[in-house]
Formats: sequence, structure tokens, C-alpha cells
Amino acid sequence: MATAEDNDKKAERLRRARDLMAPRGGGGVPSAPASAPAAAPDPASARSGGLLEMIAGLFRARPAAAPSSSPAPAAAGIEPPAFTIIVAALVGDADGAAAGYLNQALTARPTLKVKALGKVFHLDNLEDPSLVSSVVLNTRHAVAEEDADLLVWGDFGKEGYRLRLATATTDDERAAAFGPSTRVELPKDFSEPAGNLLYAAILAALDPVTETQRSALRRHLPAAAAAAEALAAKPPVQMSMPQQRSVQLVFGHVATAAALAVPPAEAASWLDKAVNAYRQAQRRLGRADPGWEAGLLHKHIAAALAAKAEREKTGAAPLWEEAIKEWRQAVETLPRALMPQEWASAQVRLGVGLYRLDLLTGQTELLRESLQALQATLQVYSRTETPQRWADIMHTVAQVLEVYGDQAKSVEVLKRAVDACHSVLEIRTRERGPLAWAATQNTLGSALFMIDRHSEGSTAHLAEAEGVLGAALEVFQAHGARGPAKVAAKNLAHVRKLAEARKARKGIDPHWLDE
Repeated sequence: MATAEDNDKKAERLRRARDLMAPRGGGGVPSAPASAPAAAPDPASARSGGLLEMIAGLFRARPAAAPSSSPAPAAAGIEPPAFTIIVAALVGDADGAAAGYLNQALTARPTLKVKALGKVFHLDNLEDPSLVSSVVLNTRHAVAEEDADLLVWGDFGKEGYRLRLATATTDDERAAAFGPSTRVELPKDFSEPAGNLLYAAILAALDPVTETQRSALRRHLPAAAAAAEALAAKPPVQMSMPQQRSVQLVFGHVATAAALAVPPAEAASWLDKAVNAYRQAQRRLGRADPGWEAGLLHKHIAAALAAKAEREKTGAAPLWEEAIKEWRQAVETLPRALMPQEWASAQVRLGVGLYRLDLLTGQTELLRESLQALQATLQVYSRTETPQRWADIMHTVAQVLEVYGDQAKSVEVLKRAVDACHSVLEIRTRERGPLAWAATQNTLGSALFMIDRHSEGSTAHLAEAEGVLGAALEVFQAHGARGPAKVAAKNLAHVRKLAEARKARKGIDPHWLDE
């Protein structure tokens, strides 16, 4: 019997994936979950005739369970799985043995429910944007269709496994985002250390949608990251250079994700480990490797540095400066024509980083560069094709214009910020996304207030500012968003104070002042 949380989880996943659905292609039918093995899988037996029988069993329908009025309770002391993982058939794995070995290895891991999928997802050329886009869309489709949390897909060859991880939605700007360019490369008969890295990578790539899942991730991810650290600290010399680079890059993602899961006091240590791992991956780049590999590493380093800067109470400015340097290199290195999404996300993060550094230092020239970076991304994210992404970027543009106009005391720039907010509110509605709507209203109200503050004696915009800020505050409070509510309340107090001051000034007889 499905619980209310299960239904909420399914509805949330379907809602987030509905705009990403591609027409259903061919492929096999998913099997029932495999049963957990009594011991760790044996690589030799994984390629025996017995394994072939096991693989066939994975795709065989399970007998219907006897009806029951309530779900069977979990065994005492055993935590039920929080995440459903699909292992797809692998390119180059003719007999299914390699996929079966993966299935066994993951089924033994806590908090995972593993299912096999007889469909193959093929990606040979990462430098073909249309091919990458098509495959990514199909992987997201599979995750949503199977009501799963993550898909493991890829290929199997003479060097071993080359795996990729996909969820129903992917945020390219999230620190440690797993995308098609992030490959988990493992030897053919990988042992426990490599298995630890794969398990940690899966946890790091997950996008939890319920509080139960978020709680499970907080419990399991730090321990999994710690178990994977030994392999990243010294990859075996038997591994090929691409495999060693993959180990370092993937552990960088894992360490970054762990930093977001642990208490704030422990985050800095994990982020330092992430930056070090990414730099170790840089050292393993060869002359024949494509330039975008270096660009992605610059982007990952910048994201980890920014995550650390956001948690620093003092001394954040040098971290932002270092992150901005890395983002600039990423933008210069990533080919826009071949990797438009990666290039655009690096531009967005560069723009935001420059904006954040200006808030700390007051260097107005940073805001000009920020606006240039953000506006460049609109060549990739358009209002018609990607309206929500376009609205996110335009809201950031409005925030930058607001700060820029305030620093320059420019009413014209502030009016541009107001216009940008109005455009965003045509996409962001209170019904569809109340918190995003309220955030835009807060920015709009702040810009309106500043227009009158820099227009001597004017009160033309204060009434509108009070109205939109009051509406934003109401939504923030209703949804328990304490931080944004505090900001909106503070902005509302400034508006009312200025309105009272201007009203009192108008009530003074100017002839009395002359006397």
C-alpha cells in the first residue's frame, strides 16, 4: 500500500520531469528488483553460466504476492530502501554479465533498491550536441517512466566499465552536477574500493524529493564518501590514466556533495578535499584529451570554491576571487558550439560570482562584467524554448541591475531592474511557484524603493513597493521561509520609513523654513 509520502514523491518526480519527456522509444521491459546476495559478488562467477541464468531471472516476471490489507513490516533493525536505482543494459555487454555484476554489487548496498532495465543507452560522441541532448532526454524519460530516482547506464569494453548517472532532472549549475560528460570508469572486475566509489557517486548524484530521502542521504553519504576516499588518495597504477582521472573527478563530486550533507562545521574540510581531487584530475589530463575536459574541471573547482565561500563568515572575498578566476577559464575553454549547456551554466555562475564579490567589496566594475556574462547566456536560454531557465537568469539580471543602480545612484538603471522583474513575473506565477514569485516581488519592491530614494522628494513608487513587498512577506511566512521573510520584512520597513519621512517633509510649511 503506497503511503502519502510515496504518492507525494511520485507526483513531485512526474511534475519535475513532465517538460522533459521524449516519445517512448524501443527497448525491453524492466524486471523486478533483484534479491540481495548473501556476500559480495565474485567477479569470476559473474561471468559463469550460473550468472547467465541469474540475468534471465532478472527479467522474468515475479509471481503475484498474496493480497494484504497492510504492507509487510520491515525486519527489525533493517532500514528500508530509500532510493530506487535502475541498472540499464550496457553497450558491449552481449551476454549481460557485466550489467548483472553491477546489479549484484549495488543490491548489496544499504538504502538502495535496484532494478534491471533491458534498454541500452548509447553515447559515442560527446561533441555532438544533438546526440547528447537526445540521449539525456531519453535517460530522464526512463527514470521518470520507471518511477525511479537514478539510472546507471553506459558501456563495457576491454578497459572495463564506463558508466554515467542520470536523474529525472539535472541542474547544470549545481555544484558536483553529474551529467553525460561525468564518467565513472572502473576496471572489469572491480573490487570493493572501486565499488565504494560507485556507491558514493550514486548517492552524490541523487536528487532527493522527500524528507525521508533527504534524511537518508544525510546519514549515508558522508560515510560512503569516507569509504571512497582511499581509492582517490592513491589510484592503483594498474588503472589506465583515464580511469585514474575519472576516480579523482568523481571523488571531487562526492566530496562536494558530502560537504552539503554534513554539519556546517565539517563542510570546509570536504570542500578542500574536493578541490584537491579536481586538481589531481587536472594533472592526469593528456595532450590528446579534448580541451573541454579541462574546461569542465575549471568549472568544478570554481563550484567547490564558491560553496566554501558561501559558508565563510569572514575571508570569503579571496575564495570568490579564486572561483571567478576558474570560471573565467572555464568559459574560455568550453566550446559554446559543442557544449552550449555547459558553457552557459559556467557563464551564469561567473555572473553570480561577480555579483557576490561586489556585495563584499563594492567594486562596481564587477557588476558590469556580471551583466555581460548573464546576458551572454540568453543566447542559449531563450524565453520561448526554456522559459523557466530564462526567468531564473533574468531575475538574477534584475538583482544585479538593482545593486548597480543603487551604487551608481542611477534611476535609469533601477528602472531597467523593474522592467526585468515585470518580465520575470510573466513566467513566474504565484500559483505555479509561490516562493520564486515572492523572490521576484521582493526584488521588484526593493528596486521601486531605491528609485524613490534616489529621486529627491519622490513618493511615486513607494505605494507599489509596499504592496509587492507585503505580498512577498505573506508568501514567505506561509511557506516557512524564515530567511527570505526576514529580508522582505526589513525591506518593507525601509519603504514605510521613507514614506513617512517624505510625508512629514511635505507637511512642513516652506515659508516657515525660510523664516
